[in-house]
Amino acid sequence: MENKRRPQRIAVTGATGLLGRALVPLLASRGHAVVASHHQSGSAARSGVPSIELDLLDPVSVARFIDLAEAGWIIHAAALTDVDRCEREPELASAVNTEATRFLADAVSQSASRLVFLSTDYVFDGMGGPYDESAPPGPINVYGRTKLAAERLVQLSAQDHVIIRSASFLGIGEPGRPTLAEKMVETMLESPPLLAAIDQRSNVTPVKFLASAIVEIIESGQSGLRHVAGDQILSRHDLALRLARLFALGDSVVRAVQYEDLKRPALRPLNGGLITRFPMVTQQVSLDTALASWKEAVVRSRSHT
Repeated sequence: MENKRRPQRIAVTGATGLLGRALVPLLASRGHAVVASHHQSGSAARSGVPSIELDLLDPVSVARFIDLAEAGWIIHAAALTDVDRCEREPELASAVNTEATRFLADAVSQSASRLVFLSTDYVFDGMGGPYDESAPPGPINVYGRTKLAAERLVQLSAQDHVIIRSASFLGIGEPGRPTLAEKMVETMLESPPLLAAIDQRSNVTPVKFLASAIVEIIESGQSGLRHVAGDQILSRHDLALRLARLFALGDSVVRAVQYEDLKRPALRPLNGGLITRFPMVTQQVSLDTALASWKEAVVRSRSHT
């Protein structure tokens, strides 16, 4: 990836989250000056970069953050992504995912900054995927509706913006907040069989690939809507089998079911997945390679606990 633009000051919300932990060091390695937001005690130190206090639910705090950051780009990666919790607590989901984005987009519109907003494949209904950027959205759960509403606020308020939709991150979660793949392996190890839906399909997106793509988009000065996701679309059952074989657990630790049999609070888009109309310099790695690297990271993280 060739840096076509001079190093910039870039502010990141959600810097200690799954994507943020991949994005912040990559931006720094590319020569950018990174500043993170922090809200909870200790979160700033974990990100390893300078930070500014931010309460995303307070418009005054948001405006102050944008003012103090003096950033060329604001990457808004913070969100409430627990889909079932969003369904159980729609007011909280709306506040964190939609209203906070409203405050941020409004503040950015009064500044010299540009906004990158991270969105989701869950803005689609999953009736006819995979979807490119021209496909009309139609979310079927609270999480998807709050993220789509946020997208529209960004489009209206932030004159110069990028909206990046992605899907099913592959990475290592924070303590107490395991990722989808980590949860799958944990269940297969501790209380098999894992019930995995054969009719729910989406991309599996290595978080390091997504971070690299975001940096490319920023450095090339792009704007508008972009889909960035792994190039393989798998059912949850197929993903579970790959993980079981990766850890040499055997196929018997996975049981195929229909999504509706899982009785979860939120509906999911079933025939989903994202494709993009825009070529990128950032190269995909094969899913097998990404999973092998992910397993090594899982083993390392467990050895440190």
